[in-house]
Amino acid sequence: MKRKTASQGYYQAGVSLVELMVGLTIGLIITAGAFAALFSNQKLILEKDKMDRSQENFRFASTTITRMIRQATSFGFPANNNELIVYFDSTQRDCLGETNHSSVNTFKLNTANELLCELVLNDETTKTVTLAKNIHELKFAYGVQNGTAYQPYFANGTTNTAVRDVWGTITSVLSKISIDDGSAKQPTIDFVATSHLRAMTQLASTGGTSLVNPPIGEDQDQDQDQDQDQDQDQDQDQDQDQDQDQDQDQDQDNNTECANSIFTNVTLTSNVNNNTKTWSDFIAGKNSTVTVTVKSSINRTGWTIQKNNEASTSLAETQNYLLPLSNNGNNGNNGNNGNNGN
Repeated sequence: MKRKTASQGYYQAGVSLVELMVGLTIGLIITAGAFAALFSNQKLILEKDKMDRSQENFRFASTTITRMIRQATSFGFPANNNELIVYFDSTQRDCLGETNHSSVNTFKLNTANELLCELVLNDETTKTVTLAKNIHELKFAYGVQNGTAYQPYFANGTTNTAVRDVWGTITSVLSKISIDDGSAKQPTIDFVATSHLRAMTQLASTGGTSLVNPPIGEDQDQDQDQDQDQDQDQDQDQDQDQDQDQDQDQDQDNNTECANSIFTNVTLTSNVNNNTKTWSDFIAGKNSTVTVTVKSSINRTGWTIQKNNEASTSLAETQNYLLPLSNNGNNGNNGNNGNNGN
């Protein structure tokens, strides 16, 4: 299309080839970035899905192995350290979750890194199923009575006598599992499970003793010690009770003697009005002299009398006391106290 020059009254219209190429280039860059982000997200989703499946495989494998060990009645001799043989009551659930189906389950790995469970069915036939995939490593070790660590059944290519000789007392198993998430081997995860039945009937594994079945002689010593401690505690309690009873009896006797033999035979006289009353009925004024008189027929041996916080003195047949000017001396009964010297 011909265009006139500006001097002829025409101007340029539309998009030039250069502008078109620049626009296409920018569009391709944006499209490529969008596809890259899409493919990257898709790859992340696939990797996450693979990791989730691997973690689910581990959870299922560890849960199943733990459950079978807990309900085990005994353990079979393995062919290698990557194998675990569990005997259990067929009424319990097997590795497939079925009851009355099998009584022996064997866990091991195949060359494809799959966790297998080999079942011996009740009809004496065998069945092998795949429980989990991408299991990179599987090892088992056993808790030894009075041992310091879990030990494998095989060591240095031969049978570990430390485990074989005490095989009948094994109650717990240490399982080691590592998974492969497709990109690399993951760290090994350890978990321990203990047979409930064997823990109650055998000595505890990995040191210590079972509370249900302690070593012979230890429970007897503990019982004797407990009996002796109980006897001593009972004797001490009885002695304390007797002492308390005696103290209470003495207090009661003293109070009775004081009330009946002294207070009823003690009179107080004030020099102000020559008012004479018994101990409980007497009232005197301030700064007055009070005369305490005890009947001559009363045995005063061992009895004392004390005024306020002053030192106590032996109770005489007649004694005089000067009441203070404070309010504490208004009542002769409050100012003077009769005490048993015993």
